[in-house]
Amino acid sequence: MLTWPALLLMSLGNPVLAVVGMVVLGLLIAAYDGAAGAAMAELFPPRIRSGAIAIPYNIAVSLFGGTAPYIATWLVAATGYKLSPALYIMLAAVITLVTVLRGIRETAGPRAR
Repeated sequence: MLTWPALLLMSLGNPVLAVVGMVVLGLLIAAYDGAAGAAMAELFPPRIRSGAIAIPYNIAVSLFGGTAPYIATWLVAATGYKLSPALYIMLAAVITLVTVLRGIRETAGPRAR
């Protein structure tokens, strides 16, 4: 939930603080992306893995990533609060967290010692 502080740093007008905010967001994205590929691969058997991951992933990226700039602009215009896009991102993160916690199970089986 560091999105709001990171966007706040970027909005202050100080180039150094803006870079710090971008680095914070970059680290959050890297942490997510680092684990997402392996986690998604574990959800499906190898024979259908490629299509089973690619199709829903690309639909979700198109719907949410493609509309995010419009939603962010609308939120700022509707609320007058320049950091309201952070709330949208945090809401999406909470929905993702709940989905991951409820829907992903360990598939590796017992470990050999």
